[in-house]
Amino acid sequence: MDSQIKKQEEKDNVVTEELESSQELESSEETESKEDTKAFDNLKKEKKQRKPVTTKRLVVSFLIKLFVIAAAIWIVFAFVLGVTINHGNSMHPAVNDGDLVIVLRLQRPYLNAVVLYRQDGKTRTGRVVGLSGNVIDFSENGELLIDGSIASEDVFYPTHRAEDSEIQFPYKVEEGRAFILNDYREDTNDSRSFGTVSLDDIDGPVILTIRRRGF
Repeated sequence: MDSQIKKQEEKDNVVTEELESSQELESSEETESKEDTKAFDNLKKEKKQRKPVTTKRLVVSFLIKLFVIAAAIWIVFAFVLGVTINHGNSMHPAVNDGDLVIVLRLQRPYLNAVVLYRQDGKTRTGRVVGLSGNVIDFSENGELLIDGSIASEDVFYPTHRAEDSEIQFPYKVEEGRAFILNDYREDTNDSRSFGTVSLDDIDGPVILTIRRRGF
C-alpha cells in the first residue's frame, strides 16, 4: 500500500514539474514575443521619424564631398607639391623644353639638386652647386670648383664665367642663399650673371620630370 502511495506521489511530482516547465516556457515565449513586438514598433517609429532622402539633400551632400576633395587637392599643391611646365633647354638633358616638372615644397634644397626657383618674376629650373659657406670658382679648363675641389658631376659640363658680369670669383655663398647653375653651361643666365638666389625663392627639389614632347 505504501509503495503504491509513493509511486502515485512520484507521478504527481513529475506531472507538477512538467506543468511548471510548460508554464515557464509559455511565459518565456510571451516575453520574447512582447520584446519582438516592441522592437518592431520601435523600428516603425524610427522609419517614420527618418526624413526621406530628397534630391536637394543628395545635391548638398555631393557638393560638400566635392568641396572637401577640392580643398584637399588645393592644400597638397599649395604646400606640398609644386607643378610647372619647363620652358627652354637651359637644363638639358636633365630637363627639356616642355617637360612637366613636379617639386616637393616641404624639402629644403641640397647640393646637386635640380630645383625650381623664382628670379626676376620668372620661374626657372637650375641645379644647386653651392649653399651657405661654399666657395665657388672655375678653373681655366672649365672645371667647376667647390671649396677648391673639382665638383663631382655625372657629366662634365665646361663651365666658364659670364661675360660682362660684375660677380667676382672665387665667390663665397652668403647665409640663406644658393648658387645655381644651368646644366647647359653655355647658357650663363644663372648665378654667374645675377648672383645667388634666396632660399625663400626656391620652391623645392624636383622629384619627378614627365616628358611631354609629342603629346
